[in-house]
Amino acid sequence: MSALRHFSQKGFAATSLREVSEDAQTTKPMIYYYFGSKEGLYGSIVREILEEMADSIRSHLPASANACDQALAYSERYLEHFLAKEEIIALVLREVFGLGGAPMATFAQTLGERVRQPLDEILRAGMERGELRHEHVYECAQAITGILNMFILAHVFGGLEIDRAAPLRQVRYYMAGLSTRG
Repeated sequence: MSALRHFSQKGFAATSLREVSEDAQTTKPMIYYYFGSKEGLYGSIVREILEEMADSIRSHLPASANACDQALAYSERYLEHFLAKEEIIALVLREVFGLGGAPMATFAQTLGERVRQPLDEILRAGMERGELRHEHVYECAQAITGILNMFILAHVFGGLEIDRAAPLRQVRYYMAGLSTRG
């Protein structure tokens, strides 16, 4: 929590491991031992934030709904979580995109493996039940999260307001095209 507070207040570049270690009542060598570097520590924080997002999304999905409704519920929860945690997630996005390298790789990997995983499962199950056309699950999930992320990034980097109905409408259009029901 100490490191997150420092990174949130000062940003990655201006935060020193000395400050973090003193505040956390540990030593810099212990931080290096557990995280390998300042980037490793930051990556760990990013991973934790995204794990929380994944758990939040997963806990609010309707288990008995059809694949289209589940994908819409996933999308709605994805946006709701971002808006509820906007300050910290926007900061992470700005920092990660600016840093690139290891923090960006950690962000992308965790986003794909954990946050998008429930959507992958929804789409795969819908395809297996015959509700959705058989397509590449990964590519379909990327398309849906791409729609959501486009609105989030336009908000974070361009200052555009997020009209929650617009991305959900686009996901609905995408799912209608994927659906086997006419």
